[in-house]
Amino acid sequence: MLTHRFKTIIGGIPDDWDAKSIKSVITGQFAGDWGNDEGEDAISVIRSTNFTNDGSLDMGNVAMRYFPKDKAAEFSLQAGYVLVERSGGGPEQPVGRIGFIRQDMPDTTVSNFVQVLRPDPEKVDAEFLGWVLFELQRTGIVERVQQQSTQMRNLNWRDYQRLLIPWPNVTEQRRIAAILRLAVEAINKAQAELDAAQELRRSLMKTLFSEGLAQHRAGWQETKLGKIPSNWRIMRIKDILIEKPANGYSPQSNPEPPGTKTLNVACIRHGECDINKATYVDVENSVIELLQVQRGDFFVLRGNGNRDFIGIGGVVRDEISESMIYSDLLFRLKFNESEVVPMFMPYLWQTQTFLHRLQAKAKSGSGLWKIGKRDIENELVALPSRAEQLEIVALVESATLTCNKIKCKVESLQEVKRSLLHNLLTGKLRIPPTIEVPS
Repeated sequence: MLTHRFKTIIGGIPDDWDAKSIKSVITGQFAGDWGNDEGEDAISVIRSTNFTNDGSLDMGNVAMRYFPKDKAAEFSLQAGYVLVERSGGGPEQPVGRIGFIRQDMPDTTVSNFVQVLRPDPEKVDAEFLGWVLFELQRTGIVERVQQQSTQMRNLNWRDYQRLLIPWPNVTEQRRIAAILRLAVEAINKAQAELDAAQELRRSLMKTLFSEGLAQHRAGWQETKLGKIPSNWRIMRIKDILIEKPANGYSPQSNPEPPGTKTLNVACIRHGECDINKATYVDVENSVIELLQVQRGDFFVLRGNGNRDFIGIGGVVRDEISESMIYSDLLFRLKFNESEVVPMFMPYLWQTQTFLHRLQAKAKSGSGLWKIGKRDIENELVALPSRAEQLEIVALVESATLTCNKIKCKVESLQEVKRSLLHNLLTGKLRIPPTIEVPS
């Protein structure tokens, strides 16, 4: 029998709250059905791959399975049901993600890796219950009732149902759920704003790096890269480098000190190098001197198991105040600033047209995709004048700054939601009855 350190599995609760087992607040439950795909009726089947980390369901790739008519007639998910990922997870992600069913979904069921709970409306608000179960998974508490095989994690369903969860009266449950709903709506609104800003930035970059600025354009010319402004030059990357691409050094690394920080594959994302994801290695001082990372360095991923990541680049924006080298799976490129202004090439590198052209050169061997130094050196780029480059970089910087500001807003709202989850669900934060909340 699993014991609780506090009155409930997620912590202490106020004296006027009770603790209930999950099983005691539901009227029923059922496991999913994958079927044998034989029959005439198409049914949408929600799998663990449709779960997200925020409680919503990604319905973009729902599986369609065929069942006999009598079996298909049994399938329907109703508003208020709560889905629990019973099997799944990953190396660093506990199983037990939650899916809210907020509207009736006829002709829809779940796979056999998913459990459907029917909350008892007399005892528990469905959204409140969903958020409590969400918190179990988010905090990793659920790991206490899971078993892990070589391929996936599985909930010990008997122990999971016995977990004691906070149980205020239903009215307070509904008020808590309403506040959390407002938090989710604020995050979704900010995320939509971020998605729109990022799409605008992508569109702007596509135009700027292929057509340039109208005020600088005198006409058009046909080139190996297609139609570009007549005053632009086609050059090979090797002609705008001050030295040949150089790959780094990769001894056995560790996630924690001691050692010298090393930029690795995981550091290169979204056009930048995240030095906070660097690992640590033991290397000689001579290696550090040769491979010392500096602010403004640009790195390209030369090897990866996923072809979509091959050739992506990242610039170091942070000031480097300590010894730091870079991995053997990265190339460092140093551009001649008499030909290209700072940040012009790192931004150009993010455009899909350029990156896809570079990735087409990748070759696979032993499960790893790679590009070579010559692949990069011989790649063509279209260069406007330095004056136009400066204007292009300024426009992209402005769009990037806008995206970063909205991204910070999203992250701040997510942090507020995380704090609200813990404090509201454990009663550390109570909503005064005088405060009106939306129903």
